[in-house]
Amino acid sequence: MAAAPEHTSTALLEARGLTTFPQLFGVDFALAGGTVAALDGPSREPKTWLLQVLAGLRRPDSGTVLFDGVRLDALADHELREVRQRRFGFVFADGMLVPELTTAENCALPQMLAGAEREIAVHRADGVLREFGLERVRDRFPGQLSAAQIERLTVARAMAHRPNVIFADSPELTASTTAELLDAARAHGIAVVLATAEPALLARAEQVLRLGARTPELAVAA
Repeated sequence: MAAAPEHTSTALLEARGLTTFPQLFGVDFALAGGTVAALDGPSREPKTWLLQVLAGLRRPDSGTVLFDGVRLDALADHELREVRQRRFGFVFADGMLVPELTTAENCALPQMLAGAEREIAVHRADGVLREFGLERVRDRFPGQLSAAQIERLTVARAMAHRPNVIFADSPELTASTTAELLDAARAHGIAVVLATAEPALLARAEQVLRLGARTPELAVAA
């Protein structure tokens, strides 16, 4: 990232006055390293939009997004791509697994796209696959995996390069797989931004941002 730090906030990820018409209005948000923030609300679309804006996948109409003191919304596209590849992890809505690649190769692919050597990427992948109980299926293709294994693979892939933040759209995961994600992220000091309406998952977050009204409501765990 070429841009200089903007301020001295201790937040790892921060949003100020985010507006993306017609879904978001004046969102203020701050995420500390190694913590979980849940995005709640009756409609899925505002949560998904905010998650995408915070992750640098969509630019806000107004407001700022800062990661590690640098304004993401002011970065060039190639700089944003580098941040996403090296510092963020994603649990995609449809898994986005490559059917021609094995479990280990799918897990290693994002690292290789970010410039990691294949041997290093696969070694990291094997470690996280063991963590999620997928070592026995490392050489199988996605079409040979169960639905639960595919879910755990998408989570393992998001964690393989030990990002600073993982962005996850929980409705695409079962509650048990999402709980595995939160446990693993906490163990490795990785922050999580989670879009969910599941009460048990909301209860595990340090803060909950409730969307849907024109003025978002922020709840912080006691």
